[in-house]
Amino acid sequence: MSRWLRRGGQALCAPLVAVCIALSAPAMAARLGDAVVAVSGDGVSITIGTEGAGRISAFALSGPPRLAIDLDGMTAPGGSKPGEGLVAKVRNAQFDADTARMVLDLASPARITSSTFSGGKLRLTVAPTTEAAFAKLVAAGRETLIAAPATTEKPVVASVSPSAPPPKSVLKPAVPDPAKVIPAVAKSAAVPPAKVAAAPPRPRLTGRLPVVVIDAGHGGKDVGTISVLGAKKYEKDVVLAIAKAIKKELDASGRVKAILTRDGDTYLRHRDRFGIARHSNASLFISVHADSAPVPNASGATVYTLSETASDAEAARLAAKENRSDIIAGVDLAVETNEVTDILIDLAQRETMNTSAEFAAILQREMREDIKVRSQFHRFAGFLVLKAPDVPSVLLETGYLSNEEDSKFLFSSSGQQRIAKAVRRAVEAHFLRRLAQR
Repeated sequence: MSRWLRRGGQALCAPLVAVCIALSAPAMAARLGDAVVAVSGDGVSITIGTEGAGRISAFALSGPPRLAIDLDGMTAPGGSKPGEGLVAKVRNAQFDADTARMVLDLASPARITSSTFSGGKLRLTVAPTTEAAFAKLVAAGRETLIAAPATTEKPVVASVSPSAPPPKSVLKPAVPDPAKVIPAVAKSAAVPPAKVAAAPPRPRLTGRLPVVVIDAGHGGKDVGTISVLGAKKYEKDVVLAIAKAIKKELDASGRVKAILTRDGDTYLRHRDRFGIARHSNASLFISVHADSAPVPNASGATVYTLSETASDAEAARLAAKENRSDIIAGVDLAVETNEVTDILIDLAQRETMNTSAEFAAILQREMREDIKVRSQFHRFAGFLVLKAPDVPSVLLETGYLSNEEDSKFLFSSSGQQRIAKAVRRAVEAHFLRRLAQR
């Protein structure tokens, strides 16, 4: 099907989606009012008609910088208008049947410093901030501005802290974001979020659990990297052992459903690997690998998330090495790349990439507790295996098989267990955060 025809179909479907959302919204749902933006000192004041809204929350997005405000129990008319000062544009759209979303496109990094609800109106103050502080705000995730203004008689005032941790809650599957305003992925390494306080033991969940697909890289005649420990110490074998250890840990937690892309010495094409994740309706895809380097002192774990432009020369080299493994299996990689890239563009994958970066930040926090990680832990590269358009994905390089110490650690059962436990903690924290952001 030609690109113009696909996009024409999408254009035809968009009004139908809007109609379906409107029909599924509550009959008495309040309607989001226009935003009035005014310059106030160095910052901006924003007044929004929000009579009848429930919980009001906000979060920051990077690349470019934006602030998103979600209003429960409201419908949005849809559209955009020019802003003032720090706020270049104001857009609104229907996030889901019961939530209106307003997005503030920022001229430069900024944060919400205060929020007041009174007389059916939400008043926000937006002030400039540094790029470093804005990155922390992005990593911190969603903040509640107003708990439930519709049920209060007195004005409700809240000050927003960019570093406040999300509320504790029971883990459940993250709901995909169908908003028409699609966030863009951060172009720099995510800053690790604040440590989530330890929660009391939680019961096993009933109903549908989030699906996590664990992919052991290479396999079959594609042995991957050969360890310095000697012959037949292959990457394909050690990453399979680590993947199985991770699955065992996740199964024991009872909070997610873990699936392996392979449980034996078989080769899978990259398309088949992330195809398993898409077919399983996975909420997270983790591809496990072990790295190598021309110098023996390179060591430590690294995580990669998708970028069409590699973050540095080493990331580009590694991506090229991994992507060539499809040629080993006799697949025309040029055709495959064009197909996947076309899907990536057509489905506007930016939010998936942003979620992947969020998980990478949590993974860094959990792994560095007792596992050696690289100083620049989170990097970006164009790995084919990460290109599922709708499944947040990371490629975890667990260490360097070209380094003797790393090799011994990775091939040891204790090392595999330590990696598995760190990944389990990161997965649990990731889904807890996703739930808090709802």
